[in-house]
Amino acid sequence: MRGTPPPIALVWGLWLLILLLELATPPSVVLGILYVVPLLLGASQRSKAQAWRFLLVSCAATLANVLVPLPVQHNIVPVLVDRLLVCLALLVTTVLMLNNQTLQRQRVALEVDLAQAQLRGEVIATLAHDLKTPVLGTLASLAMLENGVVVDAIRSSQQRCLRLINDLLEVFRAEQEGLQPQRQPCDLLAIAQEAMGTVEPIAAQRQIALVLRQPQTGSGRMTLTGDPSLLLRLIENLLLNAVHHSLRGQRVWLQLSGEPDGWQVEVRDGGAGFPPEDLPRLFQRFGQTGTGSRGTGLGLYLCRLISEAHGGSIRASNCPGGGARVVVQLPELEA
Repeated sequence: MRGTPPPIALVWGLWLLILLLELATPPSVVLGILYVVPLLLGASQRSKAQAWRFLLVSCAATLANVLVPLPVQHNIVPVLVDRLLVCLALLVTTVLMLNNQTLQRQRVALEVDLAQAQLRGEVIATLAHDLKTPVLGTLASLAMLENGVVVDAIRSSQQRCLRLINDLLEVFRAEQEGLQPQRQPCDLLAIAQEAMGTVEPIAAQRQIALVLRQPQTGSGRMTLTGDPSLLLRLIENLLLNAVHHSLRGQRVWLQLSGEPDGWQVEVRDGGAGFPPEDLPRLFQRFGQTGTGSRGTGLGLYLCRLISEAHGGSIRASNCPGGGARVVVQLPELEA
């Protein structure tokens, strides 16, 4: 535990005592270096401006002692040089003291950030674990009921809760351990079709049509080395984000394109687009947009993590005719 800093009156009292000692001794006796003691004792109580003022007062007192109490009767140059060296030492001490204050503030800020990050991680892990069990129980119970509009609505809501919980768990795991893709040859087209099938019921409730566009390939397959489950989560999150930012009756396009060294996944909607000021932080953690969306800000962040874990990249932009566009580049990697 740190000790209580000395009162400022004590610091200035010590400075005055050193000044009196200086005045009571011949100019050839240099005691100005003692000003380092009150300089360091009161360091924690001074701002940057106050530290520089204290340095100027101490240097002025040190140099004034060349003429006080009596003028020097012999060569003044050696005495002046000695006192200038003392002023230089006080200057270096002040600079080091200010640098130390900056490092202390940065250390305290880092400790606070680490404590907050640890607390967030613990809250996320606990919350996701506690929420996942009742959601899974609700979904299991719904399976035993007859199909109906109400049951479908409850099932859709619970499945969305489950996706959000899984996003929380995935982000927490990625930040603690890093994403570890289980790479294997997979069919990007089949993954995209499965993602479309998962999101279509949600889009249908909002009267939004999903359109899949794909290049013509001889084999009908789009082979890519990657983690199928992570790629499925990537495309699902992109589609869900587009659906939630679209109006009723609009369309969401998912386009797969071949690249010289991989594949490109593009999702485009006809909504209002992203606010330009939100684009730089769109893929940051909890980086919600200002469009009134009630999302958690984790979906696109997780998309970025998955893209980067596959050696790819993700970017977003607004379409000239309206709507938003998110493009993911997925290079072909060895398994």
